Formats: sequence, structure tokens, C-alpha cells
Amino acid sequence: LDVVALVNSILDPAVDAHTCADLTGDGAVNVLDVVSLVSSILGTDARSADATSAIMNKAGATLNISGNGYIGAVQMTLVHGADFSIDLTDDAFVAEYKTEGNTTRLMVVVPGSEEIFTASGEYDVEEVIVANSNTLLSVVEPSSFELGAAYPNPFNPSTSLNLNMPVE
Repeated sequence: LDVVALVNSILDPAVDAHTCADLTGDGAVNVLDVVSLVSSILGTDARSADATSAIMNKAGATLNISGNGYIGAVQMTLVHGADFSIDLTDDAFVAEYKTEGNTTRLMVVVPGSEEIFTASGEYDVEEVIVANSNTLLSVVEPSSFELGAAYPNPFNPSTSLNLNMPVE
């Protein structure tokens, strides 16, 4: 219940997050404080090595975030039209969102899979914050993958094509 209350106070700027919720002592109440609280509840032996980076990828209507280790929480701000709807993952310790007008703020704590949410309607990710058990991670957002045309043509004994990828 404490984790849910802390998440809700971060997602809704109208709710005053008390300074006692600043578990990391950095002067701000944010996703790192949620991760710290979860770590104190679950203990440190319950997870694998911390991720050092994260990759955000839109696959159709689904937004995924993967890392090279433990991801403690994901916090996002989305901007969208009136026809937007969102369905957060069920595979997480806590998954909450709040929509005000054309802005949705969400937090997924201890995601059990790469899927963060599925959405209908167009949206842009305005801000994404990903944390492991004690620090913020850099997040890579691949812009697009492109597969070029085959040349000289696919019926020759040898054919070439270009594959452009924004990350390895």
C-alpha cells in the first residue's frame, strides 16, 4: 500500500509528496524513491544484477522496455489526442497511470516482462525515466529499422541489400 501511495503522489502533481518520502535523500520524490521502497520490502537477494542501460521499443500498439539486467521501475509522460486509451501491463509489482487532458503520466514498478503498455491512438513519449535498484539509466529509443531494396535483383547469383539499424 505504501508503494501504491508513493506512486500515486508522484503521478499526480496536485498530491503533495511529503519530504519523508524522499528515501534516497536527493531532495526530490521520484521513481528512485519508489525503487528504494520496493528494495526495502523485497530485500536485495530477490533480483539479478542491475541493468546499466535500457532500450525502449514501440512494436505495433505495444511499448516495450528491455535492459541488460534488473529494471526497478519505469516512469513516463505521454502526450496524445482525445482518442487515446492505454492498458498497462498486469505483470508488475505496481502499474498505475493518471490522465489529465492530453497528457498521461504512468509508472510501472518491478516490471515482470518487457511490455509496459498497449495503447490505441497516436501518442508521443515526452519523458521516460528508467531506474535500476539505485540509479537512473540511460534509455535508447530506436527511431526506425530500414531494409533497403535488393540489388542488382534477387534473381542474380549474388544479391545485396542494406539494413539500417539505429542500435546494434
